[in-house]
Amino acid sequence: MQKIQTRSKRPNHSRKSTLETISIPKENNVVSTYQQNIKNSLKSRHLRERHKSVNFSTKFEIECGSPIDFECNEILEIISYPCKPTSSGEIIFDNEQILTPKGSNSFIQEFHGVQAPPPEFETSGIEEISKAPHSHWKPENKDYIKSMIEKEYEYMPNPFALQSIQANNITATMRAILYDWMMEVSSEFTLKRETFHLSITYVDRFLSIQKGIKKDEFQLIGLAAMYIAAKTEEVYAPKISEWAKSADNGYSLPAIKMMEKIILSRLDWKIFPATIYNWTNWLMSQWDKFVEFHFGCVNYNKPKDFDHLPPDQKKKEQKKLEKRLIVFKYSNHQAYKRFRESLQVLDIGVLDIGIAKITPRIAASGLLYLMISKFFYQTNYNLLYYSGPDYHESPPVFEENECNNISMCFGDGEEGPAGLEDHREAQNFENARVVQQLYSGFISASCDIKNIEEIYESVAFFHPFLEFEIVYDLPLVCKVQSKEKLESHYEEFLAYQTHNEKNVDFVTKKLKNQNIK
Repeated sequence: MQKIQTRSKRPNHSRKSTLETISIPKENNVVSTYQQNIKNSLKSRHLRERHKSVNFSTKFEIECGSPIDFECNEILEIISYPCKPTSSGEIIFDNEQILTPKGSNSFIQEFHGVQAPPPEFETSGIEEISKAPHSHWKPENKDYIKSMIEKEYEYMPNPFALQSIQANNITATMRAILYDWMMEVSSEFTLKRETFHLSITYVDRFLSIQKGIKKDEFQLIGLAAMYIAAKTEEVYAPKISEWAKSADNGYSLPAIKMMEKIILSRLDWKIFPATIYNWTNWLMSQWDKFVEFHFGCVNYNKPKDFDHLPPDQKKKEQKKLEKRLIVFKYSNHQAYKRFRESLQVLDIGVLDIGIAKITPRIAASGLLYLMISKFFYQTNYNLLYYSGPDYHESPPVFEENECNNISMCFGDGEEGPAGLEDHREAQNFENARVVQQLYSGFISASCDIKNIEEIYESVAFFHPFLEFEIVYDLPLVCKVQSKEKLESHYEEFLAYQTHNEKNVDFVTKKLKNQNIK
């Protein structure tokens, strides 16, 4: 794809070739009691077992005196779900799913692929965990989070807008292609992740309000949404001429400005939602502090604990800590890989129209639970067992990146001596229960989710995306800013949008398999 040479490197993005091939129909004090209970719960016999081994670029002019004719004045007030389609194609509420209880056992069994321990195994660990006191950890900015929760439904799009309001003029596949293009432009413009996520919330909400949007208007809407979001979020937003170039000059500057006014008017100037990225980023930061709070009391679980060691031994212990400590925002290789993998699952997830059925708070909480569970498993739960410098790690269950799907990882090892598989299943189940207990306390304190069953739908939504091939290419900002500057502003470095060119193929294939156009 040819790039436009401007003041800095800017993208020239049209999706003609892609879309023409698609048939488009019309710090803290440690709570030692809590930590001790967690340790005690892990002393049962089987827990100590280890197994070895749309033509977007069509020129479309909007004259200032001829705005788009808006026909729909509906305002969506309440979003209810879950739902299911009938034989006639009508969308109705799924009462069976609402009424079916989903306890924590079934939650673990379905998404971790392990069964509860048989009666002959000890279960005292589970009982001890369930009796453990609630965490005394408290999140930061509680008032701010409360305000975000209070207005989350105000900014929710209509999850059925494509079937009803757009009447198949705009399809789920077209939406995925547009959002992937917007993500790529955001990446090459070195914009922040929040800018991209703000822009797609504008488009989703606009689709929920304006009836019968035409195909040749759709990219213009996305372009104007990014233009609005960049001016809202970025310190130095791209010029409007650069935005026009990003769409191969398919739209004039007056057209972009007019669409900007139309979007702002239709959204009633409500342009500051709590996006799913906003929630995910905040929850990651709070989770890191939560882990520090509950596991920092163990010697060598903090970098300063081995400052006194010789350089070689210090480096060795630091690598062990980076692997053992399940965190996202620390400035080290392991944490960065967890952050990038989680954010890529989020990025590809928002291309799927199914995300519109879930509030950002629930979606982010479910995504983080899924990733934390996976990372705990990949490290053989060493953080839960680690007791200090004298602790000897057992061999990891899988080598790094060998297993990307939780349901394939858990309980799917090699055959061993008689009874080993039962021991492994029991161990995996209780390990997952411990992580679930920890995370349940975390989301209860951080974002007012009292029951982990509330994130069940979000976990189910993101679970298939764990099969996606992750790439760890550094964001393009690394080519225009010095390493020293990026390292000194690590949080800002993490905030730059990235793009995986395989996103759209994965999502469109998934939609096709689900018979969604």
